This record gives sequence, structure tokens and C-alpha cells, in this order.
Amino acid sequence: MMKEEQVVWKADSSNIYERFIEQYDEALNGEKELTAGDQDTRYALKLQQERLREKNVKMRYRITPRGFMADGKSLPRKWMDRHYVSEMAYYTSLWERVIEPSGGKPYRQKSKMTIYETKTDVIGGSNVEDEIYVCPGCGAPSKIRDLLNGCQYCGSKFQMSELYPTITSNYLVRDFSFTKDEMKKHLMKFMIGTAIGTFIFGIIIRGVKGMLSPLTVGSIISLILISVFSGVVLGYVLSSYALIGSLIKQAGRTVPMMGAIGAGKRFEFFMKKYSPEFSYEYLTGKTIAMLKMILFAKNAQELPFYLGGPLEGRFQDLVDVLFRGAMGFRSMKEKDGYLHVTVDVFLENAYVTDGKVRAGKDEKLRVTLVKNLNVPIQYNFSIKKLECPNCHGSFDATKNKTCPYCGGTYRIEDADWAIEDIQVI
Repeated sequence: MMKEEQVVWKADSSNIYERFIEQYDEALNGEKELTAGDQDTRYALKLQQERLREKNVKMRYRITPRGFMADGKSLPRKWMDRHYVSEMAYYTSLWERVIEPSGGKPYRQKSKMTIYETKTDVIGGSNVEDEIYVCPGCGAPSKIRDLLNGCQYCGSKFQMSELYPTITSNYLVRDFSFTKDEMKKHLMKFMIGTAIGTFIFGIIIRGVKGMLSPLTVGSIISLILISVFSGVVLGYVLSSYALIGSLIKQAGRTVPMMGAIGAGKRFEFFMKKYSPEFSYEYLTGKTIAMLKMILFAKNAQELPFYLGGPLEGRFQDLVDVLFRGAMGFRSMKEKDGYLHVTVDVFLENAYVTDGKVRAGKDEKLRVTLVKNLNVPIQYNFSIKKLECPNCHGSFDATKNKTCPYCGGTYRIEDADWAIEDIQVI
């Protein structure tokens, strides 16, 4: 395992994006609370932690800043509803992962990644005190007014700054860029390796030809000069071929995702007729968050936002999910006031079966989502804090399929997006 004392990310305490990165590294193993994430993000993490314990697997993330955007940058994308505004930021980083099954061989992976995070905050001047929020102290759904005055269940008091802003979606995407220092290291590795290889090869050839003795100072200097020249010229050529080969390999993995380019904007244009505030980035983050919960759940059909059938049995061995940065829009249809949207989601998954790790597996899931077109989008929506439309009681839908106060049923698709089908393609 990696050394625990290593400093990973020195977060700016006033920067919610950096606090999330810092916390997530340790929250995965239950060492720190993920206070910077929203309720659904914390719930998805809880399900993954349960899966790791069930499989008797330890896993660590280690994230360190690198590259051109190590300090983070907000994308020129914002979306909002009546009370909440969301925006996305990204960080270029070096991501390390260790998956250690009990009794099995640890799997180590190091990659350059771009971290995408969506922050949701209250719009200045908006009164959200009647909105429902999950108490950070005891987890009970309560009105924000109650949390500011004192949670009716545990008595904890909070300031609005402790509730918002919060990170509502996050995912990692591979970064194929090189910094100047990384490019220098790449070139030097090949140049030095080629020079050493040429020198050793020259010595071997001289020995085979019986020229090794006597080895004069002049012949050694000559061989060193040839090795240096070979290292500079041939090393540069080999490093270029290696880089091109790597890019071709990555391009080959990317080809199946090419159909996703531009599709999101067409769908967003269509959706704005119904929801002017709609953003495809929002739907992408929402879909990935729901998929993580579905794939890590012991029984996905118990989740209120999953309306489909049983998942393939192999997903019970799933221990980690990486989004490959592409979600391709395929089709949509309206029926009885509901919109059914089918998208292809490209993932890179890690499995542990019988103590053996299988990681880096590219998979494509065809996902069909559904939503009531007549209901506005709520950017603070969470399955952890539903409000019953019949009696207006607040409850946690991950624990109750029906309202615990009046027994009324609750259709998630009448309030937010739900997933009604998942196919492995």
C-alpha cells in the first residue's frame, strides 16, 4: 500500500472543489467524512464502501495536482433553476489507485486524469429555508429552516455556508496531454536508455570479435561518443514512435465513442423547449451518479430511481467505475407526457473475482432515462430528501419505497430523472 504520510492535496479550505478532492481520497476508506459532497454523492460512496467490504477489498485513491490546470478552472457553463445555480470546474491531476484484495495480488495503476466537478449553490437573495435538506449530523431529512435553528432530531445547528455550496457530481477522465517537464522526462528516458544500450551493445560486439582486449582509452572514448550520438538521435526517434504508438492505441479505444461527439448539444437544444435551464453537462453528471448507485447496490431494484430489471450477475464483482468522458445521445420519444431518452455511456470498470483484479475494462452501457416533461428540473433534488406530494412529509427514499407517514407512493420520474433500463452493449 502507499505510504499514509504522503501529502496528497493541500486544499484551500475556502475552495469547495479542492476540499472535495482532498476528502474523497480518505473518504473512500472511511477515514474522513465527505462533507463537501451532496447527499446522493455520499450515498453512492457508502454503497461502494459496502461493496469493498463485502468483497474484502481495500482500495485507495491518491490524487496530486499536475499539468496545465492543476489549480482548477471553471468551465464556461452554468445552469440554474429558481433557487440554485450550478457550475463545473476541472483539475488536471496525477491519479493513483491501489486495489488490494484479501489474499490476492495488489493492483496498482497510475494515470493522468482530469477531474470534473459540479458545484451547486444557492442563488444570492433566494429564500430556500422551506427546502428539504438531509441533516449532516444525523441524516434525517429536515427543512433548512430547522437545521439553521436546530435539527428537531439531533439538535445540531448549521450555518447556510455549511450546507451550500456542495459538490453534486464528479468524475475522472483520462488526460493525454504532456507538460514540458513530462515531455523532457519522456525524451530523456529514451535517450539515456538508447545511449546505455548502444554502449553495452558495442562492448558485446567487440568481445564477440575478439577485440575486447586490449581496450584502449581511445576506443572507449570513441564508443562513448557513438553512444551519446545514438542516444540523442535514435532515442529521439524511438521516443517519438513510442508517443505516436501510445496515441494510436488510445485513439483506437476512443473510436467507439466518436458517435457521442456533438450529440449532447442537439439533445440540449431539444430539451430547452421544455426546460430553458437544461444542461447536457447536468444530465451527464446525473446519469453517472445514478449508475454508480445502481451498479454498487446489493439489489438495484430496491432503489427508487431504477425501474428496470435485474442486472447481470457479474456486476456484483464490480469495485470501481470510471467514466470515460463520453455519453452519446441515441434516441428520444415522448409518451403520455413523459420523455424517454436513450444514451450510450462509456465506462472503464474494475472487478475483483476470487481475489483477482480485472481493471481497465472498457464497457458501454445503453441507458434509457425517463422524466415527466411537465415538472421543472430541480438542481438540488436528492433521493435522500423527498417530500411526499400527498402529505408533504419528508423522508429518505433509499430507506422507504412509500411515504412512512401516509403510505402514499412516490414516482421519482414525476420529480426528476429515473433510469428505466440498462443494457450492456
